[in-house]
Amino acid sequence: MPGPDPALSHACPHLERNDPRCQDRFRMAELDAMYRYCMGGFHGCPLYHRINREERYRPKPALPAPQQVTVHGKWFGRVRGT
Repeated sequence: MPGPDPALSHACPHLERNDPRCQDRFRMAELDAMYRYCMGGFHGCPLYHRINREERYRPKPALPAPQQVTVHGKWFGRVRGT
């Protein structure tokens, strides 16, 4: 059984995730850049850093607005000062 491909051990981690922003590198006119960046030099790729930054600083989802709980239209919450 053959071992893992040694060329892929130096490949960009976004390559396996099939990020759509990387698709332009896989055209015939861009093959040189694909080998230069995607297969070993991905630390020099601006897109690699952009994707990492977006993943690291992804905004957290907003919390839903608090809701009053009522029973048959009457609120049974605690009122301050009473």
